[in-house]
Amino acid sequence: MTSIVLTQPHTHAGQAHKAGDRLDVDGGTADWLIANGIARHDRQPAPVPQPEGDGTSIEPIRPITTQRKESKS
Repeated sequence: MTSIVLTQPHTHAGQAHKAGDRLDVDGGTADWLIANGIARHDRQPAPVPQPEGDGTSIEPIRPITTQRKESKS
């Protein structure tokens, strides 16, 4: 499959798409759409799946250390 971005509205496989939509199509279809000025190659990297949660990192718990003051006597 080839990732493309539509540069103008287009109906693909019976579904209407607007300019800017990203599609994954076979190589021949991608070539035809690009040659006819309907799409361009999608140069953005594929999104990296994010782990569940809000995306904030969790810092490990550090042990609490106390300093004792020695008596001077």
